[in-house]
Parts: sequence; structure tokens; C-alpha cells
Amino acid sequence: MDPNMARFNELKGLTVPGLLYRRAQQYPYKLALSTHSCRGYRDRLSYLQLVQRMEGMARGLLARGVRKGDRVALLLTNDATREGVLTAVGCYRMGAIVVPVNTRSSDDELKYAFGMVEPAFVVVTREMAERVRQTCPAAKLLIADGEHGQDDAWPDPEREFHDIALPELGSAEDTTVLLFTSGTTAWPKAVMHCHRSQLYCGYAVGTAIGLTDADTYQGAWPIFTSSVLNMACMASWVTGAGAVLEQSTLDNAGRLRLIETEATSVYHGVTSPLNFMIDEFARGKYDLSRVRRIGYGGAAMPAEVINKFTTRVPHADQVHIWGMTETGPAGTYLPPWFLPRKAGCIGGAMPGCAVRIVDENRKPLPVGEVGEIAFSGPSMAQGYFRNPEATAEAFVDGWVMTGDIGCLDEEGHLHFLDRKKDVINRGGLKIASAAVEEVIYRDASVQEAAVVSIPHAGLGEDIAACVVARPGAQIDTESLKALCARHLADYEVPRHWYVMEALPKNPMGKILKRELRSSLIEAIEKQGKEV
Repeated sequence: MDPNMARFNELKGLTVPGLLYRRAQQYPYKLALSTHSCRGYRDRLSYLQLVQRMEGMARGLLARGVRKGDRVALLLTNDATREGVLTAVGCYRMGAIVVPVNTRSSDDELKYAFGMVEPAFVVVTREMAERVRQTCPAAKLLIADGEHGQDDAWPDPEREFHDIALPELGSAEDTTVLLFTSGTTAWPKAVMHCHRSQLYCGYAVGTAIGLTDADTYQGAWPIFTSSVLNMACMASWVTGAGAVLEQSTLDNAGRLRLIETEATSVYHGVTSPLNFMIDEFARGKYDLSRVRRIGYGGAAMPAEVINKFTTRVPHADQVHIWGMTETGPAGTYLPPWFLPRKAGCIGGAMPGCAVRIVDENRKPLPVGEVGEIAFSGPSMAQGYFRNPEATAEAFVDGWVMTGDIGCLDEEGHLHFLDRKKDVINRGGLKIASAAVEEVIYRDASVQEAAVVSIPHAGLGEDIAACVVARPGAQIDTESLKALCARHLADYEVPRHWYVMEALPKNPMGKILKRELRSSLIEAIEKQGKEV
């Protein structure tokens, strides 16, 4: 039998703790997890140790009064991934639901998040404790760096031992985690995942990126996103690899040094930060000899950056990954043998997954036709927490309507064009901002680019291009305009150009186009002219 199919079949009806028990029997002394503690050290756990910590954490949570079905929120930075991940697996073992929350949220956003999920407990550091007391006064706190022995101290499974019987393992369909969408809309939704969707996300991504039990996988992901609990941890544990999570305080040099010290063989990150990291690699002396594969996602990787990695780390091949919180984040992948020929494409469906393009009536479209990307597979979420209307709109007949616009080519590969709500409509002509950005990135002076719409009295919307220069370079907007004119239709060429020091981003490194557009419009209205 195909080993990938055997792994797929292994997961049927399994829970996350059930998988970890199996891995602890198979690989008791192999690295399962390397994480940073809020107390300032890096903890490295084997699969056997991880299972022991999971059970100790579950008992500690039960001793604190956590009960099955309770929501336990995490308001932690990546400097506390140890405490965050151990809390999560403890919740999985005893039946609670973990809810990672963005530490960079405003007070209003925190109130909204806590008001929606009504957490019984919030795991937090002392630095954040007062904010939680003000924004969620009903929740009990578990202080991750609290004094041992205090009632509100986080139950560290290495320091507390409780003689409490653990419940039987739950069902594969039990909800395990609520993950907030990235916040590019006004109010994020809480996506519900279960043991089944988490494990099959791990299968899809792990198989797509080519992980094996001989690998150490390092990921540059914030803990409050789906990319830590659902992707990095699950992809590693499903395949028997070791997961290395980066702390918040790491700069690009620190990431490269962590790759060295952990003997990382597969590195996975967001496209924009990877661009900066490879530039740092060129400036310093770092050993990446053990890295055999580099994965990226979040946006299309410019061909120039692909070539940088090919030139500077020639022994490592590359793979592009696309997904979203609702899909796992499983989705599509572009294997190394299609790069750089199909740079900018986000590939075919991951193993166990399916994608198609649908029209406004959600009917499948043929090859080459542009429409909404729909996803199906066992990694898809259960829906949105306490939001049946949004669930009914996005989850239809076993498919997730992603809100992304794309098309399939003759090889069955998906091309992402834009967010459905971000397509620019200039006088009735639809412009995909991603296609315009791809041309702008061809200019060597451009570090980053974002194309957004701005209001136009006659056309409804017009095109604005916001660009950031590479260090030491100068932007010539006339030259960029001429470049676009050579490669785009006349109506696709931006009429408005803004040179900026930086672009607004979320913690995943994704450019926040809604925020960028709003700031441009505000400046235009305030000044009575273009910024």
C-alpha cells in the first residue's frame, strides 16, 4: 500500500491524543516539540515526554476546575509557545476547547473576542493579566509565569502532579479549537475545528511539504493562528517529525541561528519575511547545510525571491503552500519540480483535498474561467462558532466558499488572483491586484508592493500602487508605470503611486490591504487631494 494512503487511513476516527500515544510508542525518544517558555528558556520534548506533559496538563486543568466543553483562551505571544501548546494538548486530552487570541488586538477587539467565546479561563502572562481583567472580568486567569503554588498559577505539568483520573478519549468530531480569522475584515469570526480536521490538515500539509519521520520542521507562525496548532504541530506529529516553533523576539539572524542549532531540515514561512531572511543570510555566515526544503505561503512568492533561494541555498528545493483557517489550513501546493516555471501559481490540491472554481451560483466553471475558489476535504472546519448565518453562507454541500478569486489552468493548477471583495472594479473593468503586483515586483528597486482601490468620481474605483524600496535603492515611479504599461492592459496600469517606508501587516506578515486602503482614503479626504 502507498505509505501516504496508509497514513491517511490511520487517522480515521482518531483523536489528537490518540495519535500522540501511538507516536510515543513508535518514537519515544525522538524530538516531538521544541518551544520557547515565557520563563526564558527553550524546552525540547520527545514524543514520550510530550505525552507525559499532555496528561499532566490535563490533570492540572481539571484540578483548576476546567471541565469538558469549557473554552480556555490563550493570550500569549510566541515567547510562551511552550505554555500555549501544552495547554492546548492538555485541553484536547480532557475535552476542553482551546481559543488562541491575538495579543496585538485592541481592547475593543479583545472584548469582542472574549464576549463571543465566553472563556472560563484565560492563560496569560503577568504582563497581560490586567488587560484581561478589564476586558473579560468574568474569566478566571491562569498566569503562565505566576508564582508556583498560587491559585491562579498556570498548572505547569513539570512542577504540579495531581492524582486525578483522566476521562476516556473523546470523539474525532469533538470540537478542539476555535481559531479567529485573520482580521482583514472588520470583526473576525471564530472557526471551529475538531480532532478530525486538525489531524487531516496535518496529513495534507505534511504530505504536500514532504515531511518524514527523519525531519525537523521549523515554522515562523504566531501561536494564535491556525498555522501553529493545526499546521506546524499536526503536520509534524502526523508524519513523526519534530516541530520547532520560533519565539517572538527572534529577528532574521535569530531565525537562521535557530535553524543551525535545531538542525532544521524543512523551513516554512510567509513569503514576505522569507525575502528579508534570505537577504540576511547573504550578509552573514549561517549554516543551512541541513535544510533540504523551504516552504512558503500567505501570498505568491515573486520569481526573483525564488531565484535568490535557488542561488544562495542551492541544495534546498522549494514548495509553495496555500490554505486558509476554514480549510485547515490545508489547500493547494506547488511541488519543487514546477518551480520556477510556474512561479506565482499556487498549485494543485493537497493529498486528500479537492479544489474547484465556481460562479456566482456556485456552479463549477471550466478550465481558464475566473471565479471563486471552493475547497473540500476532511481538514475543513465545522463552521463558525455561534454564527449559523455565516456558516450557512460559507460551508455549502461539503465545500468551503473561500472568498478568494482564481482560475485553474490546463495542468489543473490553481492561480490565485485576489480576494473576492478586493477585486478592483474600474469603470466596469475588473482588475486583479495580484497580477499588477507581480509586474511591479519585477523592478529590482522594489522590496514590497500592494495594489488597492481608491474612490474615483467617474469610474467608481481607480488603482493605487503602494511600494517600499529595497535598502539603498530609490523608487522611480515613472519607470514603474512604464514597466506596467509594457506588461498590462492600459486599464490595469496604476494611475496613483505612493512610495512608503513600510506597509501595514498582520502578525503573519500578510499585507493588510483594507487598512492600507482606509489610510489612503482618509488622507485624501483630509488633504482634499491625493497623498
